[in-house]
Amino acid sequence: MTQPVTFDMNPMLKKVDMIKQVQIPFATSLALNNLAKEVRDNYRAEMKQRFRNPVPFTLNGMYIKASSKNNLYVEIGLKEFATKGNPTSKYLLPQIQGGKPYMTRFQKALRAKGFLAPGEIAIPTQSDYLRRNQYGNVMPSQYTEILYSLQAFRDSSAFTYRREAKRVRAARQYKIRTTAAYNESRGRYFPGIYLEDDMARQISDSALFWITRQRNLPPKFPYIPIGAAFAQKNWNRNFGHALAKAIATS
Repeated sequence: MTQPVTFDMNPMLKKVDMIKQVQIPFATSLALNNLAKEVRDNYRAEMKQRFRNPVPFTLNGMYIKASSKNNLYVEIGLKEFATKGNPTSKYLLPQIQGGKPYMTRFQKALRAKGFLAPGEIAIPTQSDYLRRNQYGNVMPSQYTEILYSLQAFRDSSAFTYRREAKRVRAARQYKIRTTAAYNESRGRYFPGIYLEDDMARQISDSALFWITRQRNLPPKFPYIPIGAAFAQKNWNRNFGHALAKAIATS
C-alpha cells in the first residue's frame, strides 16, 4: 500500500525568483565594490614595488565610483584634479605609457619665463643646498622660493609668498644660467639654477638643478594590465562571498 506525498514548490520557486531578481544584483554590486577596494590596494602595493619612495599623495591618487544593484558598473581611476600640486593622472601618465616626463608647475613656470627652451627640463642635483622631505623629494617651499627669486611666478602665488617671506625671513636669492647663455660664453657654469651667493664666490658645484634635454621614459607602471589581471583572478572569490552574505541576510 502506498501513500503519495506531495510538495508545494511555489514557496521555493518564489524564493529562487527573489534571489534571482533581488539578491543576485545586490551580491554583484557588493562584490564589485569590494573588488574595487582590493584592486586599489593592489595598485598601492605595486607602486611601492615599482617606484622609489612614492609619496602618500601618489598612493592616494586613485578614486572609486561605486556600483549599485541598479547600475552594475564600478570605476577605478587616477584623480584628474588637485587643489595643490599636480594631478596624479597627469604626472603618472608617462610612467604608464612611456614618453616625455610630465611638465610640473615648476617646469612650466620656468618655460613660460623663457628659462627653458622647448624640450628642456630642470632636474634636481644631489646638492646639499636642496631641502628634501622624508621621501627624498625637493620641498615645495623651495620650489616656491626659487620661482619667487627668479620672478617666474605665473599667478597670484607671488603676492602670498612675498607677504610670508617678509614675515618669516628674507628669501634666498637664486640665479639661473640658460642653455643659450652657456652656448654663447661657455665657462665653468653649466646650464642650471644656482644659489646667488655661491655664484659670487665662484663655487661651481652649488648647482641645485641642471637644465638638460627631456628624455623619453619607458613604460614602468602598466596600469590597465595590473588592474585587469588582479580583478580576473579575484572576482569569483568576491562574488561567492557576496552571494553567500546576500542569501544569509535575505
